[in-house]
Amino acid sequence: MSGGVMGGLIPPPVLLGFGVLMILTGVAGLRSCVLRERLLARLERLRAGTAPSALPEAERQSLLSRVGAWLARTPLIGSADRERMRRSLIAAGYNQPGHLYSLLGIKLLCIGAGMALVPAAAGDLLPSLIGAPGAAAQVVAGALLGWRLPDLALGRMRDRRLEEVRNGLPDALDLLVICGEAGLGLEAAVDRVAREVATAYPALSAELSATAAEMRVLSDRGGALNNLAARLDMEGVRGMATTLIQAMRYGTPLAQALRVLAGEMRAQRLARFEEKAARLPVLLTLPMVVFILPCVFIVVGGPAMLDVSRSFDSAGTSQQAHSSQTHSNPPHSQTKGGQP
Repeated sequence: MSGGVMGGLIPPPVLLGFGVLMILTGVAGLRSCVLRERLLARLERLRAGTAPSALPEAERQSLLSRVGAWLARTPLIGSADRERMRRSLIAAGYNQPGHLYSLLGIKLLCIGAGMALVPAAAGDLLPSLIGAPGAAAQVVAGALLGWRLPDLALGRMRDRRLEEVRNGLPDALDLLVICGEAGLGLEAAVDRVAREVATAYPALSAELSATAAEMRVLSDRGGALNNLAARLDMEGVRGMATTLIQAMRYGTPLAQALRVLAGEMRAQRLARFEEKAARLPVLLTLPMVVFILPCVFIVVGGPAMLDVSRSFDSAGTSQQAHSSQTHSNPPHSQTKGGQP
């Protein structure tokens, strides 16, 4: 009953804005407390005469990372879930260790926002229907929505980045063939290709640059290629890594193997483009039915409908005039013998 009173006194948009304001105020308050503690700690180090530049790792973390690190230590997040989120972050280009904690902190923040905003946006719809369970259902739905939204956004960024890598891989392999035929070594060729494709395919350039750096550091260059295949988890990248590892292991001609692989990937890319083009008529059916066909019907049938409407109006007008004339001149009844 109190929910109905509140819904009647305060409009849902006002409740929505109030929830957003409360969340932002809480985040700002927590951040100000953290900054105050950090400044006090640095002042203590300055008074003690220690170097203020070397900050501990826990102090360099943001508030979201700290909250996410606490959440990762709880039984709510299993090892399988952490590994799945870590792989998604790496595929999306976020390969730093603290990014997992930031994602968990964002998910926790979205849970709180969903629990506050979904009931405020829905108003008294469910509580008026089923009472208190409806209000609880709104809160649970907001929590589930807040937990899933960061995963959906991360999945979209991952798919977009992998699509960019997939489209640029044939061109990168062609450049690797040219570099190999020019006499460059594998590390130098990969680094040169990474610099050449940086403008057209930034994601592929970043991955190839990381692979070239790992090749210089690791004793086994095949390990760097395997790491590249594990980060991206794509069929084309796995095929390229396998081809390069076999060429280094067995001494097979590298340029010829890469040329064949580049041709296969180019054919696969063309097949993907043809598949997307074949799906266009099906995808355009709904917009045509909803937006285009009504306009065509209005343009084609509009004049005819206007003519029919005018015809009905004119017929109605003439019938009304005839009836009024009949009422104004009534027929005279004849009498017999002058008697009425």
